[in-house]
Amino acid sequence: MTSSPNDNLATLAAEAYTYLYPLVTMDVTRRQQTSPRSPSGFGGANRFNHLRAFPTAEFRSVVRPNFDTLYSMVWLDLTGGPVLIEVPEADRYYMLPFLDMWTDVFAAPGTRTTGNGPARYVLVGPGNVGLDNGVIPDVATLIITPTPHVWAIGRVQTNGPSDYATVGKFQDGLSITELTPGNLATTGGDIDVQTEPVRLVNGLSVVEFFAWAAEILAVNPPHPTDFSVLARIARIGLVPGMPFDAAQFDDAALAELEKGRAAALAKITDLSHLAQPVNGWMTLTNSIGVYGNDYLQRARITLLGLGANPADDAAYPVLVADADGTPLDGDNDYVIHFPADGLPPVDAFWSVTMYDAEGYQVANELDRFAIGDRDRLRYNDDGSLDLYLQHADPGADKRDNWLPAPRGTLGVTMRLYQPHPEVLDGRWTPPAVVRR
Repeated sequence: MTSSPNDNLATLAAEAYTYLYPLVTMDVTRRQQTSPRSPSGFGGANRFNHLRAFPTAEFRSVVRPNFDTLYSMVWLDLTGGPVLIEVPEADRYYMLPFLDMWTDVFAAPGTRTTGNGPARYVLVGPGNVGLDNGVIPDVATLIITPTPHVWAIGRVQTNGPSDYATVGKFQDGLSITELTPGNLATTGGDIDVQTEPVRLVNGLSVVEFFAWAAEILAVNPPHPTDFSVLARIARIGLVPGMPFDAAQFDDAALAELEKGRAAALAKITDLSHLAQPVNGWMTLTNSIGVYGNDYLQRARITLLGLGANPADDAAYPVLVADADGTPLDGDNDYVIHFPADGLPPVDAFWSVTMYDAEGYQVANELDRFAIGDRDRLRYNDDGSLDLYLQHADPGADKRDNWLPAPRGTLGVTMRLYQPHPEVLDGRWTPPAVVRR
């Protein structure tokens, strides 16, 4: 075989790291949340964990959590057989996307797709494991999953704390039944449950990372379209079903692998090329939620917001700069002005959420982390709207429209639920954020 400059160890390691980054991050998240020691209280797989209130300032299970919906999440373990998920009738917007271990949304029941009526879904892992051994309900939609481990992230529209009780009734109507007798779902086992998943993954050495990835690959198969990248990374001993053998490399070779890991992580954490900013906002409407072979995009979205939805269900404009092209800083005061005919075009609802540079919410005096169309906003006489993003209280006349900001670099995300076509094709973008 003719060698190429692109066949060196550092390049191959970078390709492998980028490809496998979502898989490892998902597994860390799965194991943490299903661990008996998990502070999130999942207590294992195949059982819903309902968040009954919006996240607190201390919540660190995922980056960029939303404050528009209450979550009902479950890690499905289909290695022992299929499960039945039953969804009650809904009186509001909801979605229940199912993600495989590569972070792809392979099915997204909910208001937009299947409507608000009651529904039943039987999920079966690759190879139809247990399909012939259990009792399969006659009236149910069958879903064959790409991987035997699946993350379902239910989101139910929640109009503030006063709405918690009503949403809770819907959550209580969600149920899971294991259909194969004796199905023993696994738990997360021994893992650090205190460190945020992204920090834990980013801190792994190249040998630790590849060893972890190889272990997961033995259970969760790659996508059929991954042939080419699998052929490439097989050259450094990463083959589905086989452990990673670091002993085959001497110190110099290991240094090259580490060099590749560092280069890949630098590209993954560089979010400046995710999309071309317009008015300082990057709106991702392509290759999000389902990524195909765009492995770098998939890895970057894993870092930016694990569990992202396809844009048809929700679009997430991310603010990267103000009107002058400068990154936002909490030491400055900003305003977002929406003209009366330029309010976010959605079928469901919209919001703007404030995070720090790492994508986490920060405590503030109002305990307000997001603001949107379901809040008691003050509109201008002409129907336009001004939102104030700043650290200090802007005063009584502006407080209803104030989104408190921490000091330092800011991370701001807009959420558009069931966006109109003009959002998806770029005809509408959020207005520029102006420094006051």
